[in-house]
Amino acid sequence: MRPWLVSFSPTTLTSAFSSVTLGTALAWYLNGIFKPIIYVITLLAIMLAQAGVNLVHDYVDYSTGVDVLYRASGFAHRPNPIIDLGLNPRSVRLVGYIFISITIAAGVYLAIVVGLPVLILGLAGILIGIGYSEAPLKLHYRGLGEAFAALAMGPLVTWGSYIVQTSIYLNPAPLLVGTPNGLFTLLILLGSGALELDASRRVGKLTLVLLLGLRRVRYLVYGVVASIYVALVSSALLGYIPYVSLVSLVLIPRTLRLAGPLLSGDEGEVRRRWRELRKLWAGPFSVRLVILAILVASMILVRLIPWIP
Repeated sequence: MRPWLVSFSPTTLTSAFSSVTLGTALAWYLNGIFKPIIYVITLLAIMLAQAGVNLVHDYVDYSTGVDVLYRASGFAHRPNPIIDLGLNPRSVRLVGYIFISITIAAGVYLAIVVGLPVLILGLAGILIGIGYSEAPLKLHYRGLGEAFAALAMGPLVTWGSYIVQTSIYLNPAPLLVGTPNGLFTLLILLGSGALELDASRRVGKLTLVLLLGLRRVRYLVYGVVASIYVALVSSALLGYIPYVSLVSLVLIPRTLRLAGPLLSGDEGEVRRRWRELRKLWAGPFSVRLVILAILVASMILVRLIPWIP
């Protein structure tokens, strides 16, 4: 079972965990609602969806040859289940779609409990996930994948997780508060795109890094990091999160430092410093998880001690 567990890319699943947990925490903080069973179902479903999308993506990158070339260069930032773990290609794709099917079944259940729009929202996310790599959309091969993934794994999942708890659709809070997590996803994908730049170029895979050029990516990175913290400040000013949660602003220098290889504009520098990029999402103390912990802890603190802003 170990190769299969590794094949799910568990370090990337912090994105699903962060967005679902954040949307659920907002429902409790803003509306005093917490449904633990719904939270568990939502969390497992979204994590299975992300694992399934990872498997389908790895299958497509194997079949197009981009991951074969990438590994031939002697460098890889995470294992491909077919090339590195020896799993059968068809089985990898099949298991990916089984996971996605389980997620759809969970979405049907949540739609029965909450309402049909939740299912529509979930199917939109599934469409983005499958279309990220698979034809006819192949978003990640056309310079669009990173932006759609950021939208799906940040605001969309946070909003959906809030809705299934509260049945409230029109509150913009989860969309804004979920934006930083989506932008972290964008940073991560920019990092992986920079690492496989040469392989992508050789097979015609048009990632956002290849579309912009590595030198221009640095400006996008500065804009993404700034937007993460602007979204947090705006969320506090609008009353969506407590002011005390803005202690997370101290993480700006660390975020820029970890994204430093992308700011160099040099492919060799990116490869030499790939571990810094990986720390943006991997491990228990990734910036994304630290921000999540600060936000959730501040919501609990303010609820327990009302005079804290």
